[in-house]
Amino acid sequence: MTEKFKSEGAGKGDKSRVSDYKKYQEGMGRLYSKKTWQFWAVWEGLKVSEISFDDSDLEDDQKISYKEYISRLKDGKK
Repeated sequence: MTEKFKSEGAGKGDKSRVSDYKKYQEGMGRLYSKKTWQFWAVWEGLKVSEISFDDSDLEDDQKISYKEYISRLKDGKK
């Protein structure tokens, strides 16, 4: 067998698998960290001007969790 086909580690496709769980968690934490409600709306493919969102008690550009964003949607579009 040539050197090209010898493998070490988890096998074929090892580079595409999550091998560092801590790094994976940090990435997911950044992805789902608190964002503005407008960001979450665009993230879901909605138009900010067309949705009904309860933004009472929120300051301009205040960051909220995705869970809070879902709970404040008035139309229930999800």
